[in-house]
Amino acid sequence: MTELSRRGFLGGLLAGGGALVLAACGGGARGAQTLRIQHADQTGELVANLYISVLPTGRVALVVNKAEIGQGVTTGYATMVADEIGVPLDHVDVLFAGANAALRTSANMQITGGSTSTMEAFVPLRQAAASAREMLIAAAAEQWRVPVTLCRAVDGHVEHLADKLSFGELTKHAARMPVPASPRLKTAKEFTLIGKVDRRIDARAKVDGTAQFGIDVSVPNMVNAFAIHGPVYGAKPLTVTADAAKARPGVLAVIAMPWGVAIVADKFWQARAAAADVRITWDKGLVAGLDTTKMRDALRAHDGTGEGQVSKHDGNAADALADADVTIGGVYEAPYLAHATLEPQNATVAVSGGRAEVWAPTQSPTLVQAFVANALGIDMEHVTVHVTLCGGGFGRRAIADVCAQAAMIAAHVKRPVKLTWTRESDMTQAWYRPIYSVKVEGALRGGKVTGARIHAVSQSIALSGKTLFGAALSKLPGPVVDMVTNAALALFSTSSFGDIFATEGIANSPYQLGNFELSSEPVQTKLPVAFWRSVGNSVTGFVMEGFIDELAVAAKQDPFALRRQLLPPNSKQTRVLDALAKLSGWATPPGTGIGRGMARHFAFETECAQVVELSVVRDRIRVHRVYCVVDCGLAINPDIVKAQMEGAIIFGLSAALDQEITLVNGVVQQRNYDTFPLLRMHECPEIIVEILPSDAPPSGVGEPGLPPIAPAVANALFALTNVRLRRLPLHRAWAERGAA
Repeated sequence: MTELSRRGFLGGLLAGGGALVLAACGGGARGAQTLRIQHADQTGELVANLYISVLPTGRVALVVNKAEIGQGVTTGYATMVADEIGVPLDHVDVLFAGANAALRTSANMQITGGSTSTMEAFVPLRQAAASAREMLIAAAAEQWRVPVTLCRAVDGHVEHLADKLSFGELTKHAARMPVPASPRLKTAKEFTLIGKVDRRIDARAKVDGTAQFGIDVSVPNMVNAFAIHGPVYGAKPLTVTADAAKARPGVLAVIAMPWGVAIVADKFWQARAAAADVRITWDKGLVAGLDTTKMRDALRAHDGTGEGQVSKHDGNAADALADADVTIGGVYEAPYLAHATLEPQNATVAVSGGRAEVWAPTQSPTLVQAFVANALGIDMEHVTVHVTLCGGGFGRRAIADVCAQAAMIAAHVKRPVKLTWTRESDMTQAWYRPIYSVKVEGALRGGKVTGARIHAVSQSIALSGKTLFGAALSKLPGPVVDMVTNAALALFSTSSFGDIFATEGIANSPYQLGNFELSSEPVQTKLPVAFWRSVGNSVTGFVMEGFIDELAVAAKQDPFALRRQLLPPNSKQTRVLDALAKLSGWATPPGTGIGRGMARHFAFETECAQVVELSVVRDRIRVHRVYCVVDCGLAINPDIVKAQMEGAIIFGLSAALDQEITLVNGVVQQRNYDTFPLLRMHECPEIIVEILPSDAPPSGVGEPGLPPIAPAVANALFALTNVRLRRLPLHRAWAERGAA
């Protein structure tokens, strides 16, 4: 089946069938059934629904409406489909869905994020596969004139006693069968692939180089573009002198844009080389004068009594603090962070006749449509999006600014354009994780925790998005605009969470602290902030688990024992914690010169806990081993779950130890990996992961492994040195310990 034939059929089906869901393409709609039969007669393909097609070869085509950003969603989805329909995993071919209103299954958008992909699809995608299976079985039973209950689908065939028909032999007949309204789903005992298969379906293509990422795209008549961005975020070019650049070989154009200057050439390296000959004067930009050191000092000095939103109020924390015989407190801090995806930001765009066609490694085709439509002044429906593999995402590829820039260049040169940002542009034009300053206070009496008060100050993702998306928001579906607007308004309302992105991980913490008060307060700059892997949990996990460790020291209790005491009995949390203590040998003291610390966190419906063993070598923190226990419900592919825990730990450890984005007079100081370092191979610890068995539906996996790592390191460092670090990155805090 070619992508073209499938797209053409689905386009007609969508036009005739109206809004579709995962499990059925129009249910009993007569028009959809007619289209299905006609298509089967012409091609031999059974298009059972919007996601599942069975080819006359017997192979299954699966349309995936999520982005493969390395998290293994294609393997997970293919595993669920293969198991439910009854074919080997290598009989499933995956196609990435382009932008399509019928595929907006997450907050009325096509978007990959929040560790929701498997949770969202676990039942509906299996229903889609089960529908196809039952149609194939019904077709075989009708041919054999036997009850469907006596037939079963096994290994790409329908069987009845000694009779056997392959799926490919049944596609035309199955297209005439009604789509089941409520197909029977297999029970966990019937699974043959789910929870058992460990290989990835995309591994070979990534190894042999045939996998296509955005940066690999090539289309006919394409030219390449290099972007020069200003020294300060949002700076616009005032004057551009480019005669020497235009005279260079291969250079086609030098274009002043509202966001910078684009150099267009036959080849990318020709454009990049020509940039050295371009002279630009810039305006002041959006964040001129912003200094993160001064900002941090101001936040640190803030007494936490501003116009904050109280989002949780259990008992009376003020009375508990006043009545305590021991109180603790401090300020936990976290810097701006870039996403620093290994594949730099890129997009290829062709513009013609009031329409645009985009090839991009994106987490959200819907947002690509909105950004490009806004940039060109056209309707979203006139933007076609092709999704490629993504070389990392972490939330950054949900923002489509590079697509908008590529579209503007393509409209100017009237040829398809591939725009590839350099690492320097990626670092300085990023939508950063917000800066945080969180004041914590704890009360103890008689060695027992009696209360706590936490006040979080951070830049608001909701408010930043509402401001910085600008007119692009108006292009989005109405419910999306409402969602962003309501999230921003919730900062100043009686919302139960206040600023949910700033307080998640604290507001929903399972710790039973008695008297507890949580409040949050936004501090806004024009530096753009957005979702970063695990969002607010990446900081609130550090805050809560460092704070709990401090309470354990003040109570003269073992950190494991206090956590267990404060968590609900017989809960997922205590189950994971007990398993972690056993896995790590917590009851046995660590060796000489080794510090051991623990942390746990609940996010994306998943409980994850970690123990770190480390030492200090030549005044550098060296993490030797990480034990990790996770309860994520049913693990569709255990090896991918382990890989995601390992990846999140390494990603989080890079940030915890060394990474920060700092600005001086509005200029980002980190421009490449030399100043924003990733963990290197020789620094990578041994990582031991245990997945707890569970009968519960799958929960999030891509992000929950990150929040515990920073506090586990800080807690281990305290156990070794008696120095409590409350500021990230830890190496900077360690080097500056004791400074005023």
